[in-house]
Amino acid sequence: MIPRSCFAGIVLMTLCLPAPVRAESIAITSGGLVWTMASGRAPAITLAGDGFRFEGGALLGRFSPLDQCRVPECVEGTTVDLFAQWSDNDLPGTATLNGETYTGVGGLDSPTWVLAAWHGSVTIPDGFTGGVLTAPFLFSGLFTYAPDRMALSNRLNLYGSGQTTLTFSPSVVFPGAFDLDAIRYEFDANPVPEPTSMLLIGTGLAGLAALRRRRAQRGD
Repeated sequence: MIPRSCFAGIVLMTLCLPAPVRAESIAITSGGLVWTMASGRAPAITLAGDGFRFEGGALLGRFSPLDQCRVPECVEGTTVDLFAQWSDNDLPGTATLNGETYTGVGGLDSPTWVLAAWHGSVTIPDGFTGGVLTAPFLFSGLFTYAPDRMALSNRLNLYGSGQTTLTFSPSVVFPGAFDLDAIRYEFDANPVPEPTSMLLIGTGLAGLAALRRRRAQRGD
């Protein structure tokens, strides 16, 4: 649940954003997010829909499952927040839209960047001894691009839904607690209808990302 004060701020920021030249929506129907503790690498992200594809690796950002599931916090009855969000220079990669390829996505000198956010939760059930848990998620995002840094941005709204798969193992240090070994968000080929409130939140986050980019460019 988003606090009213934060939601009001997001709405205000949304209203203050400059109007894009083009704003369309596309459903993300394949790809997802994959993270494995044993790999030692950051999550890999793929977003694909009709005429659009993005591949990148997440850097900083917010990854609630990993933050929350640090033993001994993960025990029976714990509700794990599945929220994960990256944007701007925290999500570098390459995108293709209608046959045109954009390299250096997310770079400080690039007018092209992606916002990706997953939302959901799962509760570790009583009697759980480790293994796999699944839960649905909703996805909201943005792809912002322009011919150059001085041009007005085009914005593609992204949305989708799917299933999250989490793999836990019993902690060898804290009896009764669990380690999160891996997590995967996989998109459905037929997502739920585009959620207006999710796009509003995504647009507000886009404003925050744009502000962060301007500060980084000024060296603040």
